[in-house]
Amino acid sequence: MILLTRILLAALGGLPMLLLAITLVLTWIDPTGPESVSWLRAAATLILIEFLLLHSGAFMAVGPVLSDRIWVRLLWFLGFGLVYGFSLLTFAHWTGSSYILWVLAGVLLSRVITLVILRDKRGTILMLQRSVIGMVILLLTALICFLPLPPLGITEELRYQAFGAADDFLRTHPQRTLAWGVVYFLLMAFVEVFAGWRTPDWTEQQVETTWTELRK
Repeated sequence: MILLTRILLAALGGLPMLLLAITLVLTWIDPTGPESVSWLRAAATLILIEFLLLHSGAFMAVGPVLSDRIWVRLLWFLGFGLVYGFSLLTFAHWTGSSYILWVLAGVLLSRVITLVILRDKRGTILMLQRSVIGMVILLLTALICFLPLPPLGITEELRYQAFGAADDFLRTHPQRTLAWGVVYFLLMAFVEVFAGWRTPDWTEQQVETTWTELRK
């Protein structure tokens, strides 16, 4: 039973990241299609959206640690939710991709359940740890943006349709932020698999000890 739980948790954590990395590679190789323009914008900026999600996840997870009262947790969540939600919705509107809206809706729902309704200590601790580890990996993998990577299937015509004049880094080299996303999500897939596999090893005493340390 424990083995099945480990496999399930590892798969639920790692597979979405792995599939996302593969999707970004396929987009880089062949971004053509009925929604190629909006999807290319979304794919090339997905790593920037991940930065906001990691940043917001860390701040939102602090609320349950600071207070046991549900109304305090709710206000904390709503406050940061409005600030980060506005930024993320602006991204979604700019990309014109419905995929981004589904991602945001899924993240929002999971955080409401974990942080506000259930006040899941294990889930909150994991969210904080993932945000910290994710930010470190995000910053380290940003170095790939300095490599002269080929555009592959991103033609100049498609690049212009998606981003307009090449007047900044993203608009000029969308393949580099795509590559950044590929490397980041691949590494995070391994992190999520490891975290999912090890989660059943956490005893209630360890969870309570970690929770107490966070509240100091």
